[in-house]
Amino acid sequence: MTTAKYLVVQTAFPGDSVLTLPFLQELRRLYPEGQIDVVCSPASKEIFEASPSVSNVIPFDKRGEYKGFRGLVRFAESLKETRYSAIYSLHRSIRTTILVALAGGEESIGFNTASFSFLYDKRVPYVFSDHEVKRNLNMIMDYPGDKWKIYPELTASEEQKQKVMSFIEATGGGKIIVISPGSVWETKRYPVKSYAEIASGLSAAGYNIIVSGSNSEKDTGEEIRRIAGDRIINSCGIFSMTETVELMRHSELLITNDSAPTHFAMAAGVPVLTIYCSTVPEFGFYGYSDKSHYLSSEVSCKPCGIHGHKKCPTGQFECGTKIKAYEVIRKVKEILDDRA
Repeated sequence: MTTAKYLVVQTAFPGDSVLTLPFLQELRRLYPEGQIDVVCSPASKEIFEASPSVSNVIPFDKRGEYKGFRGLVRFAESLKETRYSAIYSLHRSIRTTILVALAGGEESIGFNTASFSFLYDKRVPYVFSDHEVKRNLNMIMDYPGDKWKIYPELTASEEQKQKVMSFIEATGGGKIIVISPGSVWETKRYPVKSYAEIASGLSAAGYNIIVSGSNSEKDTGEEIRRIAGDRIINSCGIFSMTETVELMRHSELLITNDSAPTHFAMAAGVPVLTIYCSTVPEFGFYGYSDKSHYLSSEVSCKPCGIHGHKKCPTGQFECGTKIKAYEVIRKVKEILDDRA
């Protein structure tokens, strides 16, 4: 019997990729013997490789090997050889729509708000009031009530787990709180000085504070440590994304912006406090476990865009500065006291 083959296309940021995992897990549940492949950006390759639901990960380097329209056509031709039973497009860009059309699956499924959506065989409503996880799952079937709340599964290797444990032991262990201060978008980033105040206050309360992030956020981690004191541990650039999720599994709580680490916390199964600056939870990218909490300021110009901006449009950044460090510390203590 021929194995059914399914392709899922998600070439967005790592955070969106984590929110794609529940969709892949449901496909695997429905088609346990099927081949489930994923096309993703090179930056998200690691996330899908750590998913037990994925058969093959196919990076699409649209700025390198497959740059431009000719590169897009070459990449689509390579996908066409597999003869997919169905291709699901979770990304809404025109490039992705054309890619799916050229890849030639027996059936193509995409959102009705996608660019050139008329090229899809089946168009699924993109429901703005739904969470992103539920929006994706709507492509499969209806998930009434809270049945859409499927948590992403990321599996670290034994080597990765040991790396994280060795790091924790070297830093003294204890009760860990992870702070992830980064974001691609400047106006999503809570001020570094405020993060440093939070780190200092929670460190004084006896917590082992570890700042996490990519190598590009290493300077941010150092700035927090410089202001808050040498007891703060800067792990930025040390861990991969899968290893960062593993680190979070050993923590009491994560504090972060409206960015990928909020979704990492869903995979880690730990409490998270998300600080919303220029964006709002209503966009559908909030933490959705019963351990998820957030703080958000009321500012007349907020939200200023679904992704935020490189610079604050008003130059004041009130959405970030109005949330005081002491409010965050107080909220953290409430969360941890409720768990005790």
